[in-house]
Amino acid sequence: MNKQRWRNYALWISVVSQALLLIQLVGHLTGSFDLTDVMRQEVITIVDVALGLLATLGIVSNPTKPNSGGYNL
Repeated sequence: MNKQRWRNYALWISVVSQALLLIQLVGHLTGSFDLTDVMRQEVITIVDVALGLLATLGIVSNPTKPNSGGYNL
């Protein structure tokens, strides 16, 4: 597999979000924990703020990087 693929910001954001969804699903199925609607909204708000901050700082999207093929580190 190409090492450049692992240096992609969008890939890591997707991997982390899928891992969190998997943890939530396993917790729900096993009865270990369940997110209430209020908790879910708080998590969504935190994630939105974090991604907005990363995008504002140019970390998620860096158009000034020369020869960039996308969202690469």
